Amino acid sequence: MVRETFHKSLRHLLEPIISLKYGIDLLVNEEIIWFYPRVSVIIADWPEAATYCLTYKSPSSNIPCHFCLVKRENLANINLKPDDIMPRTHENMSYNYHQNSGKTVCIEPILNFFWEIP
Repeated sequence: MVRETFHKSLRHLLEPIISLKYGIDLLVNEEIIWFYPRVSVIIADWPEAATYCLTYKSPSSNIPCHFCLVKRENLANINLKPDDIMPRTHENMSYNYHQNSGKTVCIEPILNFFWEIP
């Protein structure tokens, strides 16, 4: 319930920014500047990133990283090939959510607000 409330509040807080299709005229130093706000980066520590990404917060989960789908026992493996490291993208996490296979990639069964942002 806490995670779902968090993502619903994010939707409410960011909707004015996201719903802008053409930008806004911003008055700065008595000069009008066309401005198109975007949320591009959220700086977070590990627990916060897990909250935004809806990944399991336990470091003992099978796939604890919120950036990639590498199993816990391989996180320190320096011999992994690039093909062994699948990034967590909103496309593949959304796919797993909609296929009810979120447990296989260690995501919470909650619709992530950020998946809907173009």
